Amino acid sequence: MPKMVVIVDDSDSVATAVALALEASLDVRAVVALHPKTALKLFESGTEISALVTDLSLPFLDGFQLIETLRRLPSYQRLPVVMITAEQDAGTRAVPPDCRPNVILSKPFSLKEVCSVVQALLA
Repeated sequence: MPKMVVIVDDSDSVATAVALALEASLDVRAVVALHPKTALKLFESGTEISALVTDLSLPFLDGFQLIETLRRLPSYQRLPVVMITAEQDAGTRAVPPDCRPNVILSKPFSLKEVCSVVQALLA
């Protein structure tokens, strides 16, 4: 059974492009959530999720807040996370260590780069 990767981005075109690239390049099932509340419900449902790719700028919660919320769940304390952002200073934000993604990719990003990073995190 392929590992599940959740993509959270309020841009349908970006989320879909990342999902299609991941599924084409890796043995994963990519699930798109256009809103962080939808993603939270998915994580809280007990579904086994192996990684998260999230945008920083989201409605309701930003990417750091989403990571913090997810890592409070016992099953996801070590969840591998890739954050995509247009903010140049996102990596220097003062946030607690458990809110930090494993990797931050700046926009514009390449789908090949996202796939490579996710593959490394899942290894």
